[in-house]
Amino acid sequence: MKKMTLALLTGVLALSLTACGNAGNSPTDTGSQGNNGAAASGTRTYFINPKSIGPAYWAAAEKGAKQAAEEMGVEVVFNAPTEADSSKQINMIQDMLTRKVSGIGVSPNDAKAVGPVFKKAADQDVKIVTWDSDAPDTDRQYYVAPATDEEVGELLAKTIGEEMGGKGQVAFMVAGLGSQNQIAKSDAAKAYFAANYPDIELVTTVSSDDDQQKAYANAQNLIQTYPDLSGIIGFAGGEPPAAAEVVEQAVKAGTIEQGQIAITGIAVPSVVKNYIANGTIKTDIIWDPAKLAYTTVYILDQLAQGNEIKDGMEIPTVGAVKVDGQNVFIGTLEVTSENVDSFDF
Repeated sequence: MKKMTLALLTGVLALSLTACGNAGNSPTDTGSQGNNGAAASGTRTYFINPKSIGPAYWAAAEKGAKQAAEEMGVEVVFNAPTEADSSKQINMIQDMLTRKVSGIGVSPNDAKAVGPVFKKAADQDVKIVTWDSDAPDTDRQYYVAPATDEEVGELLAKTIGEEMGGKGQVAFMVAGLGSQNQIAKSDAAKAYFAANYPDIELVTTVSSDDDQQKAYANAQNLIQTYPDLSGIIGFAGGEPPAAAEVVEQAVKAGTIEQGQIAITGIAVPSVVKNYIANGTIKTDIIWDPAKLAYTTVYILDQLAQGNEIKDGMEIPTVGAVKVDGQNVFIGTLEVTSENVDSFDF
């Protein structure tokens, strides 16, 4: 199978974002009333704010947010900076609070930095839900996730541990060093290694800031710096495909042997499909980002209507969810060569 060059890899990922229709920082509206939302029309309006606009993961999430808007008869503004920038994200949230939205669904780039703007939202009686990444020590009311970050981190560590035969050097690739979900998942993976695979050594953790080219460069540096590297865990959507592309090119160049470096992580199935087919990635851990965003809009709308969030509640298109305290979990999926063709995202 023909290998993709870096330019082609970047192009493929960019192409998958055409559903966003938004290459800049102008809000993407998914209703008929525009950005003034509730203040102008009386319609409940929600600002759904991912970490950035760009990666295929967030493009898939936008589809779910748009579907929720249409089916619930509400308005959704789905937007974020073009890079994972906490200060720009906070400025966007402040702008949407000025526009009198009914609720905000945020995947924080920095769990602590959003505290003040969340307090401002709470003071305005704006409903606050975090999704994909949490900010637990803030005024957010619920966190929507596939599972606990600890459970996902442990699953990733278990997967790579088995593929590495329980020993060797492993590196972590994360999207952001300040993101709560990245911290919690990687900490859980470290703890799992310590308890179950003491012969696995974590050599480094590198951050891409949700930038695909930086993730690619990080993977290249890992292979060059650690010639005995046996495994890579990518804790965000852009990391596993970057690592897989670099590994495949290194195998082709004769720098490393096929199967020398195991890769697992979190990635949209369509982006890693070829790498799974080639055996470069054996197992991908994922959830449906569209359902995650759909659930976020649904929970916000229930809160805005004064409804209780209950364990086992049925959410249209999503199914029954687990509610544990202030956490709402939709469940995870394992993607392998046997089922990768069954996913439509």
